Amino acid sequence: MKTNFQDYFRALIGNEEAEQFFCSIKERVTRRSLRANTLRTSKDELVKWLSSQGYEVKDNPFSCDGLDILGRGEELALKLPYHSGFTYPQDSASMFAIDVLDPKPGEMVLDLTAAPGGKSTHIAQRMLNTGVLVANDLDTKRLKALHSNLERLGIFNTVVTRFMPHKMTQYYPETFDKILLDPSCSGEGLLVTPDGKPSFWNEKSLKRYASEQYGLLLSAFRLLKPGGRLVFSTCTLNNIEDEGPVKKLLEKMPEAEILEINLKQTPEQFEDLEGVRFWPHKTGTKGFFCIAITKKSSLNLEQEKETSYEIKTLSQKQLEPFKEFAKDYFGCDLPDAEFTIRDEHLFLISKELANFPLLPFYSLALPFIKICRDEFRPTHAGALILGMSAKKHVYNLNREEVLKVFQRQPITNNSTERGLYIAKYQDFTIGVAKLTDKGVEVVLPHQF
Repeated sequence: MKTNFQDYFRALIGNEEAEQFFCSIKERVTRRSLRANTLRTSKDELVKWLSSQGYEVKDNPFSCDGLDILGRGEELALKLPYHSGFTYPQDSASMFAIDVLDPKPGEMVLDLTAAPGGKSTHIAQRMLNTGVLVANDLDTKRLKALHSNLERLGIFNTVVTRFMPHKMTQYYPETFDKILLDPSCSGEGLLVTPDGKPSFWNEKSLKRYASEQYGLLLSAFRLLKPGGRLVFSTCTLNNIEDEGPVKKLLEKMPEAEILEINLKQTPEQFEDLEGVRFWPHKTGTKGFFCIAITKKSSLNLEQEKETSYEIKTLSQKQLEPFKEFAKDYFGCDLPDAEFTIRDEHLFLISKELANFPLLPFYSLALPFIKICRDEFRPTHAGALILGMSAKKHVYNLNREEVLKVFQRQPITNNSTERGLYIAKYQDFTIGVAKLTDKGVEVVLPHQF
């Protein structure tokens, strides 16, 4: 570690605490945590499964949706719930930020820097797949990961956009009930991970990040409704990037006010620092910072550009062929949602998203059924949803077969069944299976 890095944190938190912090960076040990996707399963059911597979499981102390995993378990124990969309591996501090944001069903929420989607999917989960979540990011590569996570976890109240935040204010001034801003930062909190590189650190870069963060924070504040809640978070720990942009916002915007965070799971804080920090040596997590801001009164901003793009949903009559397909082929009903057709796919969307004015360029979160010339085929995301209630055309894999699926090895078809099926192993849906004379082919997305 650089001398100036050590000197900075000694001055910030004192010699004794700083030494403990430096030791945590050298040891690089954090708690192993994951989030239960309660859109698909319950924490209790997940605990039962993991415990039966040899793991010791405890409630995570920083989020009501989190679990801490200890020890080693059976080979498929973590893989199956992950692939079926029951879990998301996530650091405790990141989960805590969504507890602070407190998104509610039916609200309009914006994640301004959303990819790869850990916090976005958590937000949608808390919204019970209702309301509208706008997941925005500029990084094309990371957007692929965002889409993958939205599909795997069964999120359909979300629209993905790729817009400069300051341009979004022209379309959506004072529109959102809740906003999360988790921008790029110096990443000091990640130094406790194997990828951490303390040699990069210099104070000039902190000031550059802080300047960029203030611009994003200002845009986010303009997008926030009066009385709404904006959570600003980073995976860094210095007060140049953390408190710095917030103090500048308070100076420039008298309408801004810091909200007290008094959740029972809030970690112990240093009195002379604002916001909430997760110090690795205290919490056993990555380093993290978050703070909540509200808007006391309107900025009286006017919409500069119209959002004329609205989603055309299918009528009950137009939806009938898809209902018949689900009922006749899989013996189940379609999910309780609205539906629209785009790019030769039937998409699920929330009722509120169907009436939400959209930006000129957007993509939807959950392609459900592929519309081919002469047939319908469930997508991988669609199969994960249909598999939870399907009663027909389900192919139940044995343990040897499911291991072969994940190893991309061929599976012999010893049954008389042929055609398109949903592959499952116990209560876990694996994906779409094609049963032919040559064998059983379970089609997994490339990222798996």
